[in-house]
Amino acid sequence: MSEDAQGHFDLKSMIFSLVTPFMLKAVVLLGIPEMISKAGPLSLKQIVSRLSNVKNFQPDLLERILQFLVHKRALSEKIDEKDGETYYGLTPISKWLAEEHHLLLLCTHEYPMAAFQKVNEAVLDGGHAYEMANKSRVWEHDPGHGDEYVKLLNDAMVAWSSVTISLVLEHYDGFKDVKKLVDVGGGLGMCMGKIVEKYPHIEGVNFDLPHTVSSAPAFPGVAHVGGNMFESVPSADALLIKSVIINFSDEDCLKMLANCYKALPRGGKLIVIELIYSKEGPFEMDLDMIMIGFTDGGKTRRFEEHKALLENSGFGNVSLVAVPSKEQVIEAYKL
Repeated sequence: MSEDAQGHFDLKSMIFSLVTPFMLKAVVLLGIPEMISKAGPLSLKQIVSRLSNVKNFQPDLLERILQFLVHKRALSEKIDEKDGETYYGLTPISKWLAEEHHLLLLCTHEYPMAAFQKVNEAVLDGGHAYEMANKSRVWEHDPGHGDEYVKLLNDAMVAWSSVTISLVLEHYDGFKDVKKLVDVGGGLGMCMGKIVEKYPHIEGVNFDLPHTVSSAPAFPGVAHVGGNMFESVPSADALLIKSVIINFSDEDCLKMLANCYKALPRGGKLIVIELIYSKEGPFEMDLDMIMIGFTDGGKTRRFEEHKALLENSGFGNVSLVAVPSKEQVIEAYKL
């Protein structure tokens, strides 16, 4: 095949790749990953029997979707020697769909999808694609979006952080000497709950917007406090910021970090957990494009960029603490 012809088909492949998350969404909404998680590998007939009460059910269509997801390594398949049936099982990818599918449902929701239709306008006009499409910033509680969407957004953030915080607690011991810790932009408080569970001597504060913490579940040793990090931050001897800086512009980050600086005593520690950008990492590159559609100036950053933001906010002794995760720990101190 000529180079031109190959380029033509490569382009088509890039275009058609958009179907993958929507096929994942389809099986999630059908309950198939959860079904397999509970029962073990299932044949098409067994899956159909669990869904056959649906009018006009299309088993042939479902089989094509399942085979596609096998090709994408989102499902496994094994042919039984006795009955000749193909049995579909979960893989390390799809096991997460049985447990935490909220991030998938968020990214395939109509509001984020509408935002990506406005990226060209954002480039030309200097606005933010999400706000252009939905008349609201992603983190603002807009009744037009409805409580169901806000809940999905909060649950997706829990799904985003659950694995990372477990890895951080396993490989990073920087919380052990902390007396009072505030998680700035901590969402529903899951991260703070896990930290205090491991270090019960810590007085934990989960700090986020009032409408977010109002729906947060209770965690032993954790107080939920509502407020706005761009106005002020509760005082403590240490602060945690996880997956927050990535969502905002440099200007907004400097405002928030200035409030963090004020909230700490001299010698107080700021613990940042963020993805570190690399051109060699396809995940990091993809996430940077997600930030264009989802956020108001948010972006992935190199360590040097994080360090500059922290130092320009008055922090010193900035260091990177590597953990076996896509997100890394950055420590900084109020000197």
